[in-house]
Amino acid sequence: MESSIKEIELDIEELRNLLTTVKREHTKAVLSKELNELDKRLKIMESTAVKPISPAPKEESKEEVTYRSITAFGWEQDDKAVKVRITSGLDGVGKLPKENVEVNFEPRSFDLKVKDLNGANYRLKIAPLNKEINEKDSRFQVKSNSITITLSKKEKGNWDDVKEKQPLFKPKEKGKEKDEDPQASLMNMMKEMYESGDDEMKRMIAQSWSKAQSEQGKKPF
Repeated sequence: MESSIKEIELDIEELRNLLTTVKREHTKAVLSKELNELDKRLKIMESTAVKPISPAPKEESKEEVTYRSITAFGWEQDDKAVKVRITSGLDGVGKLPKENVEVNFEPRSFDLKVKDLNGANYRLKIAPLNKEINEKDSRFQVKSNSITITLSKKEKGNWDDVKEKQPLFKPKEKGKEKDEDPQASLMNMMKEMYESGDDEMKRMIAQSWSKAQSEQGKKPF
């Protein structure tokens, strides 16, 4: 197709050169007619020619960002707000660009992300919070080596903790009390106490369970 187009272009160029040299009107008319025909053919061929498809730009691969969890923080409160302070493990955070530190506030959570601090990324996410907050009025402040997050309380009052406390025992569904096996109920209760207790509590429960069940050949949990 490209070679045919090129040939027609050469013919058109030659005819135009001839038109400038001929003197007879009849000859000029013949050449002009042929030139018009060639122009039409050229336009048709150019419109139907298959244009090479340029390759689509490659999408940049997005590397998954990994974070180190921030586990050490303190908090304090008044009637209107709760302040969460991270004062260790973030040396030099104040020198980072502003876009490297961000906090996403939701009604029952906040998510702090610190990127590229001394070659690592850090994150503190608390969800659900003890109570609801006003996300629009909440804010954070970055200092040389620390970050303070201020959570604006939706309702004035005291928080028992920053995080929502889960009940030690789940409430039983109505109608299941009579059908529930007492031994299974006791076992579930002891498991919940074991999972939520400290090391000393776990040790005591494990010893008691092992002693009580040894004659039945059951394994301690």
